[in-house]
Amino acid sequence: MSEIGKARRLARLSNRRSGRMLCVPLDHGMQVGPISGIADPAPLIDMVVEAGVDAVIVTPGMLQRHGHRLAGGPAVILRLDQTTMWRHDSATGYPDTHSRLVATVEDAVRMGAEAVITYLFTCNNLPGEETKSFETAGAVATECRKWGIVHVIEAMAAKGGFARADDPAIVALNCRMAGELGADWLKTDWCEADRFADVARQSLAPIAVAGGPALATLDDTVRFAEAAIGAGASGLMFGRNVFQHRDVPGALATLAKVVHGRV
Repeated sequence: MSEIGKARRLARLSNRRSGRMLCVPLDHGMQVGPISGIADPAPLIDMVVEAGVDAVIVTPGMLQRHGHRLAGGPAVILRLDQTTMWRHDSATGYPDTHSRLVATVEDAVRMGAEAVITYLFTCNNLPGEETKSFETAGAVATECRKWGIVHVIEAMAAKGGFARADDPAIVALNCRMAGELGADWLKTDWCEADRFADVARQSLAPIAVAGGPALATLDDTVRFAEAAIGAGASGLMFGRNVFQHRDVPGALATLAKVVHGRV
């Protein structure tokens, strides 16, 4: 494993002074198709780069087509897998969550990414799907150690499964298991503040809170962000709660102050 490479890539993911990360996921299209705010990613990418965020999550296709816009900008986290989970309860969905790899760690190295991200879904009604999810995350973790690439694991309860995603016990379970697999960073669901603080203290890796659906106002988003950082989150991964706001640069500037304080 390239210890120097891993250390340099890890350092790129977070603000040097605060030690925390503001990341904007832009990988929605591979999971659900075009949605409001990201149907044309080019202007959004330019706004994100201009705002000076710490990292973005992109798909192989987006990095291939728009990677020049990210040159010299935020750290790149490449999405390696695709899932049906976010289409649950829709006309194009399935009763259970199904996922598969669509790119490799070597692809990420060749494309200049600092990190990769894979899902870890638990509590699916189909035990085989949870098994597959763990096998995928474990195999990617092995490749990340080989190449010195940062591995972010998005650990969540599967939609349509037998557990609530915001159950603090489930959030704790998911984060600990992902950390035991070797995750360098975690992305997970929010739960009540007091219980999330316990999750963060017991985690083996820093945790970034997922933004979820866009909230009604920027004030609502800021309150959510303040609660997450106050409870011990090391970062935010807010997508729709950024690009579905009317004033994207303003939302990013405000969230940066929450994450990094006076930095």
